[in-house]
Amino acid sequence: MDIPSQSNSGANRSLKRIQSMIRVHERLGAYATRLQVSVENTAIILRGTLPNQELRSELVPTIRQAGVLWQIKNRVDVAAS
Repeated sequence: MDIPSQSNSGANRSLKRIQSMIRVHERLGAYATRLQVSVENTAIILRGTLPNQELRSELVPTIRQAGVLWQIKNRVDVAAS
């Protein structure tokens, strides 16, 4: 999971919380290295690939549990079988 260097310490804290929540998540943790999280303008952008739609749909609720209130754009693809 990439955390871009940002001058905004609030954005950095949010990105670190997101990274931590995904890594410790029971199911998403195994795929944390396949995901990139960045801040663009006023939104959190998720990119990468997961093996199924069920895991993809768990991303935003997991991030919300980290207390992140930013707009979240889930651009994660589901890998073709």
